[in-house]
Amino acid sequence: MSVNEVKIKKAEVAFEIRGTGPPTSRTFVLGDEDHTLGNALRHVLINDPRVDFTGYCVPHPSEPVVQLRVQTKESLGGGGSNSKGDGEGGEGNVPVTAIEALKEACMTLSEQCDIVLQKLEVEMPEVREDRERIARLEEADMMEGGIMEEEEAGMDEENFMDDEE
Repeated sequence: MSVNEVKIKKAEVAFEIRGTGPPTSRTFVLGDEDHTLGNALRHVLINDPRVDFTGYCVPHPSEPVVQLRVQTKESLGGGGSNSKGDGEGGEGNVPVTAIEALKEACMTLSEQCDIVLQKLEVEMPEVREDRERIARLEEADMMEGGIMEEEEAGMDEENFMDDEE
C-alpha cells in the first residue's frame, strides 16, 4: 500500500432519519456518501421555496457519511401557490414534510443528472459507448458470479453426499 492510498471503511448505516418533533424538521444520515451528494442535494433543497433551511456536513473525513439537515416551512402562507396540487383533498395550507422535500430533491437531482448525461452523450458519442461497454461488462460479471455460485453450491452438495457415504 502506498503512502497516499487510503482504505475507507464502509458506513455502519446506509440511511437513517434522525429527529423528533414536527415532521418539518429532520436530519438524514446518508452512508457511504461524501460532499458530492451532500452539496448537490443541499443546492436542490435550498432552491425549493417550501424549504426554510438545509445544510450538510461530513462529520469526519474518515467517516463515510453525510448528515443532511432539512427544515421546511411550518405553513405555506399567502394562498400556497407553491403547492403541487396532488389532489390529496382540500387541506390547503398543509406544509411539506422534511422527508417529502428530500424525496422530491432526490428525484429532481436524478432528472438533472439524466439531462446532463444525455447532452454529454450527444456531444461526445464515446461516452455512450463507454457506458454501454461498462453495462455489458457488469452484466457478464453478474452472470459469471451466478454460475460460480451455482457451481459452488453443487460442489457443496457433492461433498455432503461424499461425507454421508
